[in-house]
Amino acid sequence: MTEWAPLDDNPPQSKSRPPSDKRFRVEPWSQIAFDGREEWAIKRVLPRVGLAAIFGKPGSFKSFIVAHIGLSVALGWDWAGRRANQAPVLYIAAEAAAGLRKRKAGFQIAHPNIGEDVPFAMIPAAPNLGAEKGDLAALVSAIEGACVTPGLLVLDTLAATLAGNDENGAGMTAFVANAGALAERFNCLVLVVHHTGLGDDRRMRGHSSLLGALDAAILCERMEGDLAASLTLAKLKDDSSDVRLIARLGRVVIGHDEDGDEISTLVVESVENATDAAPKARAPVVPPSQRLFMEVTSQAIEELGETFRPFPNGPLVRAVSDEVVRERYYTRIAEKPKEGDTAKKLADRQRQAFNSAIKKNLDAKRLVAGEQNGGRVLWLP
Repeated sequence: MTEWAPLDDNPPQSKSRPPSDKRFRVEPWSQIAFDGREEWAIKRVLPRVGLAAIFGKPGSFKSFIVAHIGLSVALGWDWAGRRANQAPVLYIAAEAAAGLRKRKAGFQIAHPNIGEDVPFAMIPAAPNLGAEKGDLAALVSAIEGACVTPGLLVLDTLAATLAGNDENGAGMTAFVANAGALAERFNCLVLVVHHTGLGDDRRMRGHSSLLGALDAAILCERMEGDLAASLTLAKLKDDSSDVRLIARLGRVVIGHDEDGDEISTLVVESVENATDAAPKARAPVVPPSQRLFMEVTSQAIEELGETFRPFPNGPLVRAVSDEVVRERYYTRIAEKPKEGDTAKKLADRQRQAFNSAIKKNLDAKRLVAGEQNGGRVLWLP
């Protein structure tokens, strides 16, 4: 059997042998050790170190749930009945940082005894991690300069940190490398908020290198007609991935605008195993035309939406012109002319379908409309 000499961190240097690179320190069998206390950020859901993602369609409550995960880790609170390994948290709000500010205010109202000494910090900017020579070095320098050593680092969202680079090619591979470098540099878990593909609402968008690099992936799906989301552990490296949870949210009033109208946000009230969750009343069936309209609107907001404030001192929202939605909706419902049809008849049918779909979704409060620069804009509640 091969004999291994004991390792020496400071071996005498031989004139004939150059100094060894400490990155490639050889560990004999007797020194290869595993510490189970270091394995999980959230037990059997998220590893303590590595790369993970929570992904879903727009409006599926992903960011609310990730913020709740982050606060649970920062405070060392159990999450979904599972032990969380307490650690400092850094949340990179690459888009809609105002939303995280509101969530913090809502969390403080829901949990008035947590105080201000919470190891949770935010960077309200979007670093470019979608290029080999992007902002990785500057980001690391800023984190280390602030004397922050995160145990959990959130990137919300992946799309915002790609800085316009190709998510189906070099941009995504660069992102994976940069996110992995962050996890290695800080010996932490990097948790990414990402979207599903346009043609498949159960698969992550972009190049397959992302899924291959992930240690854990959670699919987040909003439960129709309820302030709740289903969470499916789609991947968990080195462990079973059959976990399914339900996160329930509640609305919290955090203030009032100058007109006296309430300003509110959502907070996660509970996360439980799906098998333990109390049955809910069956949600009303949404007709296909209304579902199609909401799908078109959600995609338009994600791709072309702009942030604005509909009410003075009120919350910022991400909205898109109804003309953009109209054009896309017409394309999706385009039909071949029937016998006797004229261009006017076809246009009238499209207009009636659009007006009906938008009215019914507004009446059902699945959609909100307002005015901006003299035109109507749409956003999700």
